[in-house]
Amino acid sequence: MGTSLLFRLAPELRRQFGTFTTRQARDRGVGGPRLTELLRAGEIERLYRSVYGSLLYPDGADRRWMAAQLAGGEHTVISHRAAAHLHGLTYTRTGRRPDLEMSVRRGSRRFSSTVRIHTQVPFRPSDVVEVGVWRVTSVAWTLSSLAHDLGAGHTERAVGAAMAAGKLSIEQVAACVPRFRFCAGVQILRDLLHRLSPELRLTRSEAERLVLRLVREAGLPEPEVNLRVVDAAGRVRELDLAWPEFGVCVEIDVHPSHDGTIGRHRDGRRQNDLIDDWRVLRFDDLDLQFDAPTVVGTIRRSLARAGADI
Repeated sequence: MGTSLLFRLAPELRRQFGTFTTRQARDRGVGGPRLTELLRAGEIERLYRSVYGSLLYPDGADRRWMAAQLAGGEHTVISHRAAAHLHGLTYTRTGRRPDLEMSVRRGSRRFSSTVRIHTQVPFRPSDVVEVGVWRVTSVAWTLSSLAHDLGAGHTERAVGAAMAAGKLSIEQVAACVPRFRFCAGVQILRDLLHRLSPELRLTRSEAERLVLRLVREAGLPEPEVNLRVVDAAGRVRELDLAWPEFGVCVEIDVHPSHDGTIGRHRDGRRQNDLIDDWRVLRFDDLDLQFDAPTVVGTIRRSLARAGADI
């Protein structure tokens, strides 16, 4: 009896290393009472809530990874070193099969103690790809998430090898950088991007024109460009774009003087001296080129909070 019931699930069992979900079983006519029969008969075992495994198939890493992926559902993605392994990326220190790492939404269910979980904001469609039966972070996202752990040298070699293999483009790396702005490895990515593709770096005037165009296309109030003001320390400052009636300004960090420790220190002091009278929004060249909707949305929210009718 048990074997005949499992035969109905043969396509799923073959494709999923001997695992299946209650929904898949129900679609094949193996409902709750029959699953209970199979459990009692020792034909299957419960791996996670709503995920089972046939004891006719051997245990192994593929089976455990698949069970976790099925348990997590559509919002769970294999990521980090596990994703690098599945992508076959070189120079990522993944010679042996790593432990399973998955990125999940906040509040997701508990997984086995052998699964390392990363809490992740919702992915965009381009962030997730299929590698065989696996739902995996894209090559660009995977290498971006590993940059800090790998270090500059390994990251550069991994990116170079992936580009040579046709798995990655420099534009895909650049598109990830703004979204990793708060991660420890973002400076490694920025430095790498500027070395590999210096033409991606905007000049200050080009950046100002781009922000002005974005603002106009979004129907936001017209800003003043290169407005001169006196800061809290009594110094004359020039704001890239400003809405003085709302106390909002935009500073664009793309000029070479913004690079390095001294440049960042000077920018920090400049912002501190302006903060009493202005809400200072800072964007860099990668924000402008690859995350323009966020730039516009941030400006819109700041103007709205200041009383702009938008």
